[in-house]
Amino acid sequence: DFLRNFFSQTLSLGTQKERLLDELTLEGVARYMQSERCRRVICLVGAGISTSAGIPDFRSPSTGLYANLEKYHLPYPEAIFEIGYFKKHPEPFFALAKEFYPGQFKPTVCHYFIRLLKEKGQLLRCYTQNIDTLERVAGLEPEDLVEAHGTFHTSHCVSPLCRREYSLSWMKEKIFSDVIPKCEKCQGVVKPDIIFFGENLPARFFSCMQSDFQKADLLIVMGTSLQGRGLAG
Repeated sequence: DFLRNFFSQTLSLGTQKERLLDELTLEGVARYMQSERCRRVICLVGAGISTSAGIPDFRSPSTGLYANLEKYHLPYPEAIFEIGYFKKHPEPFFALAKEFYPGQFKPTVCHYFIRLLKEKGQLLRCYTQNIDTLERVAGLEPEDLVEAHGTFHTSHCVSPLCRREYSLSWMKEKIFSDVIPKCEKCQGVVKPDIIFFGENLPARFFSCMQSDFQKADLLIVMGTSLQGRGLAG
């Protein structure tokens, strides 16, 4: 409802206000972006902007991640990203994480387009569903980002009484050594800070959303249908 109202107000749908776009085409959007009226752009992106980098999306038939998990003998594909299943059986997740761990892929033209918006001073925020960190690799700073489904950039012990933080390099060494990452303080399992099914979205998502969308002159959605119920759209 929030986004529906935002589109209605911004595009003047159903009102007598002046339309911001002279036509609903890519060319019309480009002209608007070059005008003085378009100063603050939000990008909302999903797995589709990373597939050309070699990272599979989650739900495409036959090629998507969920369609290729038979070797992990899961009760159902989504279990590999469910926090309850992970706490009992972390092995499948860490075996899979080795296949798409950050550092093995390069940003795509979409990632560099978002960076270009930043360099031109137009990027208000990039909201990403992705966990591949390619927005950071392309040159966006933490302040530019809302990583709605978390990130591999940091990790924490899953024990609520510990929650010790670990770095990207620490986690990478464990994963590529085929070792289940264990906390050096309490021996609990350490999980990358990506959002699993059963976990809340980051507080930053909610705090930024409330203020950012009221300020935005343009919202660009790329690589997501906005219909996915979890990781990476």
